[in-house]
Amino acid sequence: MTYWDKDTIKLVQILNDKLKIDHSKWHKDKGNKYKRSAELISAGLCHLIISCNEKETVEYIEESIKWLKEINVDQPCPSKNHLFKAN
Repeated sequence: MTYWDKDTIKLVQILNDKLKIDHSKWHKDKGNKYKRSAELISAGLCHLIISCNEKETVEYIEESIKWLKEINVDQPCPSKNHLFKAN
């Protein structure tokens, strides 16, 4: 059940598509706290408006806040770490 009209749902989906970090730019943007936070807020908004999923909405918003407060930080990809380890 949704409380929103189709135009609003479409706008939220378009916004989410614009804000999510594209696979081709992931390594460049994954550590950008503003982009990560915006992506998470957008995902939370989608959960709230499209599916009325309060639990998921709160989780996404809380993760977004952690990025803005720099509690969450970018970690190197595990597959990249092996290059720096001595054998």
